[in-house]
Amino acid sequence: MKTHKDSSKITMDEFDRIYDKYYPQLLYYAYGFVEDSEICRDIVSDVFGQAWENVDRLENATIGSFLYSCVRNKCIDYLRHDQAARQYAEYLQEAVEDEEGMTPEEYEERMNNVKQIISELPPRTRFVLEQCYFNNKKYREVAEILDITSSAVKKHIMKALAILRERLSVIKP
Repeated sequence: MKTHKDSSKITMDEFDRIYDKYYPQLLYYAYGFVEDSEICRDIVSDVFGQAWENVDRLENATIGSFLYSCVRNKCIDYLRHDQAARQYAEYLQEAVEDEEGMTPEEYEERMNNVKQIISELPPRTRFVLEQCYFNNKKYREVAEILDITSSAVKKHIMKALAILRERLSVIKP
């Protein structure tokens, strides 16, 4: 016998209708944050994938707000990661410009300095930097591994970049 609470749960068949109804709306909503339609499609598809995995825990009354909330959070995570990646790219561009005219020996010494600085970072900060930039993991993924928030991951990245900038500016040729 079904209780009232059971009837508010989403069935597999209803999920298809929800997908058809909300997908275009969520895509448009995501585009308000991230102006790249391919990224938006990925974000909305990820949200529906997570919703599908948890369909037995979702309820009809709250599905719309749940989906919008998930899309907003994923867009924010993407933008945070993208911002840090741009800052890192700008830093690398500056480093490359500094390296123009360097001899191969000077360049090798510079790269050894970078490796040394990274090895001296606090272990958690080093792990976050390596996962995000060398293993291309998203902030959310690293946050889940370390059981911390995405904003804590961002703080580790900013800390690592600040240390790199500071230490490298001291040893510039």
